[in-house]
Amino acid sequence: MKKSIALIWPGLLLLFWIILCEKYNFEVLLIGIVVAVTVYYLNRNFLPNRELKIHKLPLYALYVILLLKEIVLANISVAKIVLSPKINVSPCIVKIKTQLNSSLHRAILANSITLTPGTLTLQLTDDELVIHCLVKENIPDLVDSKFEKLLLKIEG
Repeated sequence: MKKSIALIWPGLLLLFWIILCEKYNFEVLLIGIVVAVTVYYLNRNFLPNRELKIHKLPLYALYVILLLKEIVLANISVAKIVLSPKINVSPCIVKIKTQLNSSLHRAILANSITLTPGTLTLQLTDDELVIHCLVKENIPDLVDSKFEKLLLKIEG
C-alpha cells in the first residue's frame, strides 16, 4: 500500500474520533491519534489494497446523506404504524437480486437496509439478499433501491 494512501486511513479515523468527542483539547487529540493509528495498524490487512479513489468521495458523502434521509423517513413511517390505533402491518420476507459486483458494496447495501427501520437483511449470499419487511408496500422500494443505484455509480 502506498504511504500517502496509508496515511489517509488513520486521518479518517482521527476525524471520526474528533467528531465523536464532546470536548476538544490536547489530551483528546493525543488519545485520538494513538487510537486511530492502533486501529489502523490492527486492521491494515482488511483494508483495500488498491488506491483510494478520491474522486469518488463526493458519491460516498451523497450516499451517507441519502442513508440518513431514508433512516429519518423510515423512522417516521414506523412511528406512524406503531402509534396508530389499528396496527397495520403486513410482514413479509422477500428475496432480491443485486447487480453490485463488489462484496464490500453488497455488505454496505445489506447494512443500509438493516439500518433503515422497518426492514432487516436476514441473509446475504453472492448477489442475493433475503430481507424482512414490516409492510408489503416497501417491497417496490427495495427492488428499485436508491441505495443500490448510488452504489452502482460508485462501483462504475
